[in-house]
Amino acid sequence: MNDTDTTNIMINTALALAGRGLAVFPCLPRDKRPATPHGCKDATADQDIIKQWWRREPNYNVAIATGAISGVFTLDIDNAEHELAKLERDHGELPPTVETITARGRHLYFKMPTGAPVRNSASKLAPGIDVRGDGGYTIAPPSVHPSGRRYCWSVDSASAFAEAPPWLLDRLCARNGGNGHTTVPPSEWREMAAGGIAEGQRDDGIARMAGMLLRRCVDPVVTLELLQAWNATRCAPPLPEKDVFRIVNSIAGMELRRRQGGAP
Repeated sequence: MNDTDTTNIMINTALALAGRGLAVFPCLPRDKRPATPHGCKDATADQDIIKQWWRREPNYNVAIATGAISGVFTLDIDNAEHELAKLERDHGELPPTVETITARGRHLYFKMPTGAPVRNSASKLAPGIDVRGDGGYTIAPPSVHPSGRRYCWSVDSASAFAEAPPWLLDRLCARNGGNGHTTVPPSEWREMAAGGIAEGQRDDGIARMAGMLLRRCVDPVVTLELLQAWNATRCAPPLPEKDVFRIVNSIAGMELRRRQGGAP
C-alpha cells in the first residue's frame, strides 16, 4: 500500500465509520495519542469536520469514540485469549460481532446496553482484557500501530455490532458500579416494567430486570415467575420461556457467587 492509497483510505474510512453513526476523531500518525485538543471529547460524525481534520494531515490514524456517543463498547483482548476462553467456558460463547486485529490481539465491538453505562476498565473483567466504554476510544483499521503493524478488520468479523450476552453485561455493570449495582434511576425501572421491551433488547432487558430483583433478595423462583409473566405481556414479541429461564438462571448463579464473595 503506497502513501496515496493510505491517504485516501484513512479519510474514506473515517467518513464511512461516521456514516454508520460512529463518532470518530484523529490520532497522530502511527500513534494512539489524540491529534485534537480534547481527544475523544472532540469525536464527531459530522462529515465536514472529519474532512477538515484529514485534509490537514492525511496520515492521521482513525479513532472511534466508544460509549453512548457511538452506541458501542469494546473488549480489548491483549495477548489474553486464554482468559477469554475461561470466561466463555464458564458463561457461554460471545456472539459473532465486528472485530479488528491489533498488534497484540483484537478488539471486539458490542452494542451499548440501554440504561446501564459501560465504563472503561483495565484487566478488571479478566487479566489482559480491557474495556472501552463511555469516555474511551479505540483505534480503527487501517491505522498504523506504533510498532509499525497495521490494524485490520478480522476475516471473521460480522457485518453488524452484536448485543453483548447478559452474563457479560452483568459482570461489566456490576464491576463498574463498585458495589454490584448499576446506577439506573427508579423512574427507568418503572418505565421498563410498565412499557416493556422491543425485539432486539429483550435479552438485555430481562437480564437487567433479573439482576435488579435478585440483588434486592427476591427469591429466584419468584423472580423467574415474575419475568415470565412480564415477558409474556410486555415484550414484543415475547422470548421463548426457555430463554427467559436460561437468562434468569445465569444471573441467579452470578448473584449467588457474588454473595459468597466470588466473582460478581
